[in-house]
Amino acid sequence: MSWYLWMFLFLVFLGIEIVTTGVFFFLCFSTGALFAMMVSLFGFSFRVSAIVFCIVSVLSILLIRPFLKMYIEKKKINTNIDSLIGAPAIVIEDIRKGKKGRIEVGGEIWLAVSKENVIYGGEDVIIEAVDGTKLVVRKVVK
Repeated sequence: MSWYLWMFLFLVFLGIEIVTTGVFFFLCFSTGALFAMMVSLFGFSFRVSAIVFCIVSVLSILLIRPFLKMYIEKKKINTNIDSLIGAPAIVIEDIRKGKKGRIEVGGEIWLAVSKENVIYGGEDVIIEAVDGTKLVVRKVVK
């Protein structure tokens, strides 16, 4: 009858994992509870089920969780301003070293700075980084 307890714990840990997406910590405990429930269904004692729960949970945390986090990180899509890095833009106001200019990227006007001496209006640039509310750009070499 202890399999009811393990099923309850499985559902509780799974529910917590669903609420805390991307953590994968409670998924490991959920997996441990699932294995403990299966062992309990085969007639083993609660003590054996608890040992299986602990072993599977620890192994899941050490082996499966890093793999899942790595897989999710690969799928992460840059949003907002980070998605501008590497994008082409056009200078609409000269950018001089140490001074701000303006660029147009994706139909929007942004402040921009550069380490180069001067980039004139109309030239193509690539966005290299974000520095506060400014974009750091470099000339496109043709």
